[in-house]
Amino acid sequence: MAVLYYFPEPETLYECVGLKFRLLSIVCCNGFFEHGGRFFINKWTRIYSLFCACLAVLGLSGAIYALLQNELLRKRVLRVDKLVLSIIGLEVVISTLVFIITVISLQACAHNHLSIYKRLAAIDRSLIDDFGVNLRYAKLMRKNIIVLTSVSILYLASVNTVMVCLAKGHNFGLMVSAALCYTVITGGPHLTGYAHMILAELLSIRFRLVQKILKPRLLYRQFGQDQLMERRMRTLVNMVKELYYIIQKINEVYSLSLWSAMAHDFTLSTCELFIIFGRSVGNSNISTNTNNSSSNDSEDNLGFMLLASLSVCMLVPFYKMLIGPVYCNKSVEEGRKCLQLLEQLDNWFPGRPAMKQLVESMMRWRLQFKIEFTSGTGTVLNKTIITLYTSIVCNYLLVLISFAMTQKLGEQVEQQKVALQDWIGF
Repeated sequence: MAVLYYFPEPETLYECVGLKFRLLSIVCCNGFFEHGGRFFINKWTRIYSLFCACLAVLGLSGAIYALLQNELLRKRVLRVDKLVLSIIGLEVVISTLVFIITVISLQACAHNHLSIYKRLAAIDRSLIDDFGVNLRYAKLMRKNIIVLTSVSILYLASVNTVMVCLAKGHNFGLMVSAALCYTVITGGPHLTGYAHMILAELLSIRFRLVQKILKPRLLYRQFGQDQLMERRMRTLVNMVKELYYIIQKINEVYSLSLWSAMAHDFTLSTCELFIIFGRSVGNSNISTNTNNSSSNDSEDNLGFMLLASLSVCMLVPFYKMLIGPVYCNKSVEEGRKCLQLLEQLDNWFPGRPAMKQLVESMMRWRLQFKIEFTSGTGTVLNKTIITLYTSIVCNYLLVLISFAMTQKLGEQVEQQKVALQDWIGF
C-alpha cells in the first residue's frame, strides 16, 4: 500500500503505536497526546478531550433535531419501516451512552493507561540492552496502518452513503455534520477495543521473545559467568511478572469501556437479526398485495439502504467480538509457557542454590496470582466467550426462524379457511 511510505520506520514503542493514539486523541478517548516520540498528560489534553466529546454529543443531537425540523425529510423518515427506524434510534442512543462511558472511564484512568506503555517501553529497553533482541516495530506498525486504513474507509463510506441517501441534495451541511459527529461517537469505542487488542498482541509478542531466550544452550553461550547468568535470570523472571502485572493494569483501565462496548455490540447484533427476519416476514405479506405504489417502493429501497449500511457498520463490532478474545487468550497461553520454562531453571542449572530459590519463589508467586484478561464484573476474555456469544446468537436466530415459520403457517391456515368458506358459500 502506498500509504505505508508516508510513515518512517519506528525505532521505539511510542512511535510504533503513535498512529493509534493520534486517532484516539481525535475521538477524545485517551486523555493524553503524543509528541516528540513520547506521551504526555496535562490539564490541556484533558480539557481538549472532554470539550470535544461534549461537542460531538451536542453536535449530533443538534444536527438530528435540526434535520427533523425539515418537514419533507421528517415525512420521509417516518415513512421508513418502523423496525428499521426503531433500530436506528436504538443505535444512536446506545452508541452515545457507550461513548460517554468510554470517555469518562478512560479519562479517570488516564495516568494508569499511560503507565502501561511506560512499563512496556522499559521492558523493551531491557530486552534490547540486556539480551540483544530485535523487536521489529515496523512489522506491527504496518499491520496497524493496513487494518485502521481499510476499516476507516469502509466505515466512513457506509455512514456517508446513508447520509447522502437521506439528504438527496437538501440540508447537505447538516448531514455532513451529523455524519462527522456520529463517526466520532461510534469510532471512539471501536478504536478503544482495537487498542486493547494491540496491547494483548504486544504482551503476546514479548512472552514469545522470553521463550526464545529461555534455551539452555543460548543462555550458556551468552551468559557463561555464574553471577551474570543469575542476574539475567532474575531479570527474565521479573520481566514475566511485570508482563502479568501489566495485564492486571489493562483490566483496570479497559474494564468498564470494554463491558459497555460488548453490551452495545451484542444488543445491536440481535436487534439486526430481528429486523432482518421481521422484514422478511413483512415482505412476504406485502408480496401478496398487488396495489403497491412507486412511492412505497422508494421507501422500501430507503429502508433496505439503511439496513445494509447498518450491517456494514456492524462488521467492526463483530471483528472486535470474535478476534479480540483470541488475542487475549493467546497472550495468556504464551505467558503460561514462559512460566513453565522458568520452572525448569533448576533442572537446567543443577547445583546452583540461587536458581533453586528463584524457581521456588516463582512457583509460589504463580499459585498466588492467576491472571486473565477480564472486562466488566469479571467476564474472562478468552475463546470460551466467543463460543458463548456465538451460541446465544445462534439460539436467538433459531427462535426467530421458528417464529417466522409459525407466523407464515398461521397466515396459510387463515388463507385456507377463507378459501374454504368461499367455496362452501358462506
